[in-house]
Amino acid sequence: MEAQAVIPGSDSQTVQPNALDIELRCPVEPRILSLLRSVSKTLAQEAGFTEEAIDQIEMAVDEACANVVRHAYKHVGVSPDLDPAERRVIPRLPHFADDKAQQSGDSPECVIKMRVSLGDGWVQFQIIDHGIGANQTPEGVNSIEEFIEKGAKGGLGIYIIRSFMDEVTFEFPEGKGTVLTMTKYNKPSESA
Repeated sequence: MEAQAVIPGSDSQTVQPNALDIELRCPVEPRILSLLRSVSKTLAQEAGFTEEAIDQIEMAVDEACANVVRHAYKHVGVSPDLDPAERRVIPRLPHFADDKAQQSGDSPECVIKMRVSLGDGWVQFQIIDHGIGANQTPEGVNSIEEFIEKGAKGGLGIYIIRSFMDEVTFEFPEGKGTVLTMTKYNKPSESA
């Protein structure tokens, strides 16, 4: 079967043949961040982005995934930011378990999903969690000036994502969780 994906920024009927779609499902642990960065960098290189754009894509994906690792499941005791005594062990489903338990809401597993679509002149990343939902977490900053003014020690992630990607949307599905969609276009002046 021929791979195809809906072209970002188009109506839902515009499909690009030979697009590449990938989905990764990982435990919410800091050690997966380097893997997800590597995947994003490799796919951006494959799409022919400039080194600067590749670095921006890699940083935006890293910020999004780090936010999930640090914040999405903190309310259930899963975050490297918690005191070790407050952390809980992440239960694991059997290897290559399907999503039935997650869909039913019975799964205790804390996961991050990264879906990537790569087409002619664009790449799109979806970072998905089933945690508390970004709409229930403190807002980040909207500028470097605001960051300095607040004397913040964090909160630049969303600013970086919005600055480095061409399109950014957040969805908060019924129940809980967040779907962050980030798209970058390989503009003609950026072609390798």
